Amino acid sequence: MLHSAPRHAFTVVPRNNSKGSLYDHDGSAASDRSSVRGSGRGKTELDKALRADRGSMLDLTLPFSHGTSLLRRVFSEGFLLLRLGFRLYSYLGMGWKWSMQLLRLVLYATLLLPGFIQMIIFYVFSPRVMRSVVYGPKPRQRLDLYFPPDPPQPPATAHPVVIYVTGGAWTIGYKAWGALLARRLSEQGVLVACLDYRNFPQGDALDMLEDVNTGIAWVLDNIARYGGDPRGVTLVGQSAGGHLAGLALLRQAEQAALGSPALGAYPAWSPSCLRSFVGVSGAYDLEHLAEHLHRRGLYKNLLERIMSLEDDNRQDGLSSSGSRYGTAGGGATARGDALDAVGYAACSIVATDCDRKGCAPSGDTSSSVVDGGPKFAAGPEGVDQGLVRAGSARLGNPHDASGCRGGARPAYDALSPVHAAGRLPRSAAAELPEVLLIHGTSDKTVPHEGSMKLVQALKDAGVPEQRCRCLLVPGKTHTAFLIEDPMRGGRDLLMDTVLGAVRGGAAAGEDPERHVYDTLCPGLLCDLAGWVCPF
Repeated sequence: MLHSAPRHAFTVVPRNNSKGSLYDHDGSAASDRSSVRGSGRGKTELDKALRADRGSMLDLTLPFSHGTSLLRRVFSEGFLLLRLGFRLYSYLGMGWKWSMQLLRLVLYATLLLPGFIQMIIFYVFSPRVMRSVVYGPKPRQRLDLYFPPDPPQPPATAHPVVIYVTGGAWTIGYKAWGALLARRLSEQGVLVACLDYRNFPQGDALDMLEDVNTGIAWVLDNIARYGGDPRGVTLVGQSAGGHLAGLALLRQAEQAALGSPALGAYPAWSPSCLRSFVGVSGAYDLEHLAEHLHRRGLYKNLLERIMSLEDDNRQDGLSSSGSRYGTAGGGATARGDALDAVGYAACSIVATDCDRKGCAPSGDTSSSVVDGGPKFAAGPEGVDQGLVRAGSARLGNPHDASGCRGGARPAYDALSPVHAAGRLPRSAAAELPEVLLIHGTSDKTVPHEGSMKLVQALKDAGVPEQRCRCLLVPGKTHTAFLIEDPMRGGRDLLMDTVLGAVRGGAAAGEDPERHVYDTLCPGLLCDLAGWVCPF
């Protein structure tokens, strides 16, 4: 195991680094493979990181002495996955649509197997990847860190940071899905943290929001110890991850502006600490998306269960500052319908030269995870509103993700980023970072109109136009940005767009330095995979 720390700040270095350790902040190499330099606090942090790193089932470099415990863990988590799989199947039943989608997903993965194999090898064996760092005490509250190969370029003393929240239809998300984007960003000097979070049926939407908030708070509080710049953090979410990251951001802004707890904003963190938010093919308009997803095989009874709230929580999510879309719980009214007619006025449509063929487990966590974020004054009844940081995420009676108990009902309005933006007080606009939403016009899974609506709602809430953009890319599908195009090689539009946001803010657009990447999978296989892709 290889771990070391710089002279003036603690840094955890990924294990199994056969090529030598990562650098210190001052650029000097750390050479002692067994010693830990620094304070006793640094050693404590290192011990925590080691325990977290040993928690991954994919860790193939464990000492033999840990084999028995690893085997027990594999069987335990395997049984859990089997049990959750049967529960998920109970919602899907024998429907032919989702069965066909599953077969298409298997074929899709098979066609792209040459690229996936290369990424699996990188993910498991690269010394620049630290897997399963624990960021909270609950199941699946872990993240992967992708370290840049070189020290920061002067005058910078720390790396910019990207927090990536993966998609997966709220049911099959996993932190490793962002490995390709994270690898390329890290090669350009960005420290990337890919969050894992509970999927349904292990958790519902509020559980997922709690995980995402906990992970973001942990990164903001702790990333400096790993060589990252907490003042240069960009939040990126894709698909379902875009929904969760975007909603968490909006709820935190509402909470900070009003000084009172907001549904889905536990634990608290300051949205003004972020440099920018980039949403990729995000699911922002749940109310209009439900029927669409039902026709594609994600049945309404499943989505309704994921997005269910108890009545008390539902009203709390709708009554914070008065809905601009009509009465609470009523869904979109005249204002919401008007957003349907926004058209392309709020968005930029860009052509890309990529269009042409050939182009391209539970553990201890730092107390700062729940102690960070804004502190709230006592409420009107003398109740400390800081309970949002130390109490429940739900603000009402608890409900169980395994069944609709206590009157839980679907709450697309309360859990939709479009509606959350429509209810933002104008004082919350100042709390938000720059926002960039990127979406393909040929996305059949999550139509791009949702991104257009969210941008318009943010502008109507007082976010300046230059700080909030929607970028529509003709001909791109739901997965093209993240998988097929990057594997094809050549230009990587998503990579350049995120890198531009990291270096110049979301309003900056693509990084001016165009990067060209090697091919991971033959173009023909990428074309076939895009054709059979179920997403």
